[in-house]
Amino acid sequence: MRIALAIALVGAGAGCLHDTAFTCTQDTDCDPGGRCEPVGFCSAADAQCPTGRRFTESAGQGLAQSCVSSGAMSVGGCPADYVAVGSSSHRYKRLGAVSWDQARAMCEQASPGTYLLIPDDAAELAAIAAIAPPPFWLGVDDLASQGKFMTVKTVPATFLPWAAGEPSTLAGRDCVRASSATVIATDVCTTRRAALCECEP
Repeated sequence: MRIALAIALVGAGAGCLHDTAFTCTQDTDCDPGGRCEPVGFCSAADAQCPTGRRFTESAGQGLAQSCVSSGAMSVGGCPADYVAVGSSSHRYKRLGAVSWDQARAMCEQASPGTYLLIPDDAAELAAIAAIAPPPFWLGVDDLASQGKFMTVKTVPATFLPWAAGEPSTLAGRDCVRASSATVIATDVCTTRRAALCECEP
Protein backbone atom coordinates (compact mmCIF):
# COMPACT_ATOMS: atom_id res chain seq x y z
CA MET A 1 0.00 0.00 0.00
CA ARG A 2 2.80 2.43 0.94
CA ILE A 3 4.69 1.63 -2.27
CA ALA A 4 1.58 2.23 -4.39
CA LEU A 5 0.94 5.54 -2.61
CA ALA A 6 4.57 6.64 -3.13
CA ILE A 7 4.37 5.80 -6.85
CA ALA A 8 1.10 7.73 -7.13
CA LEU A 9 2.62 10.79 -5.44
CA VAL A 10 5.71 10.72 -7.64
CA GLY A 11 3.53 10.37 -10.71
CA ALA A 12 1.33 13.27 -9.64
CA GLY A 13 4.34 15.52 -9.20
CA ALA A 14 6.14 14.48 -12.38
CA GLY A 15 4.87 17.50 -14.26
CA CYS A 16 6.37 19.88 -11.68
CA LEU A 17 10.01 18.88 -11.93
CA HIS A 18 11.23 21.89 -13.95
CA ASP A 19 13.79 23.98 -12.09
CA THR A 20 13.11 27.67 -11.49
CA ALA A 21 15.09 28.70 -14.58
CA PHE A 22 12.79 26.84 -17.02
CA THR A 23 11.61 29.01 -19.89
CA CYS A 24 9.36 28.21 -22.83
CA THR A 25 8.96 29.35 -26.41
CA GLN A 26 5.79 27.44 -27.32
CA ASP A 27 2.88 25.72 -25.58
CA THR A 28 4.35 22.23 -26.17
CA ASP A 29 7.30 23.18 -23.91
CA CYS A 30 4.86 23.27 -20.98
CA ASP A 31 3.11 20.45 -19.14
CA PRO A 32 -0.09 19.08 -20.76
CA GLY A 33 -2.73 21.81 -20.74
CA GLY A 34 -0.11 24.45 -20.08
CA ARG A 35 0.39 27.61 -22.11
CA CYS A 36 3.62 29.45 -22.86
CA GLU A 37 2.92 33.06 -21.87
CA PRO A 38 4.53 35.96 -23.81
CA VAL A 39 6.99 36.61 -20.97
CA GLY A 40 8.45 33.14 -21.63
CA PHE A 41 7.07 31.06 -18.74
CA CYS A 42 4.37 28.41 -18.49
CA SER A 43 0.93 28.90 -17.01
CA ALA A 44 -1.89 26.54 -16.11
CA ALA A 45 -5.64 27.03 -15.97
CA ASP A 46 -6.91 28.45 -12.68
CA ALA A 47 -10.49 29.69 -12.30
CA GLN A 48 -9.51 31.74 -9.22
CA CYS A 49 -7.47 34.14 -11.39
CA PRO A 50 -9.26 36.96 -13.28
CA THR A 51 -7.62 35.82 -16.53
CA GLY A 52 -8.20 32.13 -15.78
CA ARG A 53 -4.44 31.42 -15.85
CA ARG A 54 -1.77 31.12 -13.15
CA PHE A 55 2.01 30.89 -13.64
CA THR A 56 3.44 27.50 -12.66
CA GLU A 57 6.25 26.94 -10.14
CA SER A 58 8.71 26.79 -13.05
CA ALA A 59 8.22 30.54 -13.63
CA GLY A 60 10.64 31.10 -10.76
CA GLN A 61 10.82 33.69 -8.03
CA GLY A 62 8.69 36.73 -8.80
CA LEU A 63 6.06 35.07 -11.01
CA ALA A 64 5.60 31.51 -9.68
CA GLN A 65 2.01 30.88 -8.58
CA SER A 66 0.92 34.45 -9.43
CA CYS A 67 -2.06 35.09 -11.67
CA VAL A 68 -1.26 35.90 -15.30
CA SER A 69 -2.09 39.54 -15.95
CA SER A 70 -4.51 40.45 -18.71
CA GLY A 71 -2.01 43.07 -19.84
CA ALA A 72 -4.77 45.05 -21.49
CA MET A 73 -3.83 47.99 -23.69
CA SER A 74 -5.66 50.21 -21.22
CA VAL A 75 -2.82 49.73 -18.72
CA GLY A 76 -0.85 52.78 -19.74
CA GLY A 77 -0.99 51.88 -23.40
CA CYS A 78 1.36 48.89 -23.14
CA PRO A 79 0.80 46.03 -25.60
CA ALA A 80 -1.46 43.23 -24.39
CA ASP A 81 1.36 40.67 -24.25
CA TYR A 82 3.53 42.69 -21.85
CA VAL A 83 3.38 41.68 -18.18
CA ALA A 84 4.22 43.28 -14.85
CA VAL A 85 7.17 41.88 -12.88
CA GLY A 86 7.45 42.28 -9.13
CA SER A 87 6.47 45.69 -7.78
CA SER A 88 7.60 47.69 -10.83
CA SER A 89 4.98 49.71 -12.70
CA HIS A 90 6.82 48.89 -15.94
CA ARG A 91 5.77 45.95 -18.09
CA TYR A 92 7.97 43.49 -19.96
CA LYS A 93 8.04 40.93 -22.74
CA ARG A 94 10.71 38.27 -23.23
CA LEU A 95 12.16 37.57 -26.69
CA GLY A 96 14.04 34.47 -27.81
CA ALA A 97 17.67 34.49 -28.94
CA VAL A 98 18.29 37.38 -31.35
CA SER A 99 21.08 39.81 -32.19
CA TRP A 100 21.14 43.17 -30.39
CA ASP A 101 19.91 45.04 -33.49
CA GLN A 102 17.07 42.55 -34.00
CA ALA A 103 16.07 42.89 -30.34
CA ARG A 104 16.01 46.68 -30.57
CA ALA A 105 13.93 46.62 -33.74
CA MET A 106 11.46 44.05 -32.40
CA CYS A 107 10.93 46.02 -29.19
CA GLU A 108 10.46 49.35 -30.94
CA GLN A 109 7.98 47.89 -33.46
CA ALA A 110 5.63 46.69 -30.71
CA SER A 111 4.33 50.12 -29.72
CA PRO A 112 5.51 53.76 -29.65
CA GLY A 113 6.36 53.44 -25.93
CA THR A 114 8.29 50.16 -26.01
CA TYR A 115 12.06 49.71 -26.14
CA LEU A 116 14.88 47.27 -25.42
CA LEU A 117 15.22 46.88 -21.64
CA ILE A 118 17.05 49.65 -19.78
CA PRO A 119 17.22 48.77 -16.06
CA ASP A 120 17.10 51.91 -13.94
CA ASP A 121 18.65 50.40 -10.83
CA ALA A 122 19.88 47.24 -9.12
CA ALA A 123 16.38 46.30 -7.92
CA GLU A 124 14.92 46.31 -11.44
CA LEU A 125 17.84 44.31 -12.87
CA ALA A 126 17.55 41.72 -10.09
CA ALA A 127 13.76 41.41 -10.52
CA ILE A 128 14.09 40.82 -14.25
CA ALA A 129 16.96 38.34 -13.80
CA ALA A 130 14.82 36.36 -11.33
CA ILE A 131 12.27 35.56 -14.03
CA ALA A 132 14.48 35.69 -17.14
CA PRO A 133 17.88 34.15 -16.42
CA PRO A 134 20.86 36.13 -17.84
CA PRO A 135 22.59 36.66 -20.14
CA PHE A 136 20.20 38.93 -22.04
CA TRP A 137 20.56 42.10 -24.08
CA LEU A 138 20.12 45.56 -22.60
CA GLY A 139 19.20 48.73 -24.47
CA VAL A 140 22.69 50.22 -24.12
CA ASP A 141 25.57 50.54 -26.62
CA ASP A 142 28.40 52.83 -27.69
CA LEU A 143 27.42 53.23 -31.35
CA ALA A 144 27.59 57.04 -31.36
CA SER A 145 31.03 57.25 -29.75
CA GLN A 146 33.17 54.29 -28.71
CA GLY A 147 33.42 54.05 -24.96
CA LYS A 148 30.50 56.44 -24.37
CA PHE A 149 27.52 54.25 -23.49
CA MET A 150 24.08 55.54 -24.43
CA THR A 151 20.63 54.03 -24.03
CA VAL A 152 18.31 53.30 -26.95
CA LYS A 153 16.51 56.47 -25.84
CA THR A 154 19.66 58.38 -26.96
CA VAL A 155 20.56 59.59 -23.47
CA PRO A 156 23.69 58.67 -21.48
CA ALA A 157 23.30 55.43 -19.54
CA THR A 158 23.42 56.16 -15.81
CA PHE A 159 23.08 52.66 -14.29
CA LEU A 160 26.19 50.76 -15.40
CA PRO A 161 27.15 48.08 -12.83
CA TRP A 162 30.09 46.74 -14.85
CA ALA A 163 31.60 43.33 -14.13
CA ALA A 164 35.30 43.25 -13.25
CA GLY A 165 37.40 44.21 -16.28
CA GLU A 166 34.46 45.86 -18.05
CA PRO A 167 33.70 47.65 -20.20
CA SER A 168 36.11 45.94 -22.55
CA THR A 169 37.05 47.57 -25.83
CA LEU A 170 35.86 45.44 -28.71
CA ALA A 171 36.61 46.28 -32.33
CA GLY A 172 34.13 48.93 -33.39
CA ARG A 173 30.78 48.95 -31.67
CA ASP A 174 29.97 47.43 -28.28
CA CYS A 175 26.54 46.27 -27.16
CA VAL A 176 25.70 45.59 -23.53
CA ARG A 177 24.25 42.48 -21.91
CA ALA A 178 23.22 41.59 -18.38
CA SER A 179 25.72 38.91 -17.30
CA SER A 180 24.00 38.16 -14.00
CA ALA A 181 21.40 39.62 -11.66
CA THR A 182 23.96 42.21 -10.53
CA VAL A 183 26.50 42.97 -13.29
CA ILE A 184 26.65 43.86 -16.99
CA ALA A 185 29.29 43.47 -19.71
CA THR A 186 30.01 44.41 -23.31
CA ASP A 187 29.44 41.88 -26.08
CA VAL A 188 29.59 41.52 -29.85
CA CYS A 189 26.30 42.93 -31.15
CA THR A 190 25.69 40.10 -33.63
CA THR A 191 25.72 37.45 -30.88
CA ARG A 192 22.30 35.84 -30.50
CA ARG A 193 20.98 36.25 -26.96
CA ALA A 194 17.66 36.42 -25.16
CA ALA A 195 16.28 39.93 -24.76
CA LEU A 196 13.49 41.78 -22.99
CA CYS A 197 11.35 44.62 -24.22
CA GLU A 198 10.16 47.22 -21.71
CA CYS A 199 7.10 49.45 -21.61
CA GLU A 200 6.39 52.32 -19.22
CA PRO A 201 2.64 52.65 -18.52
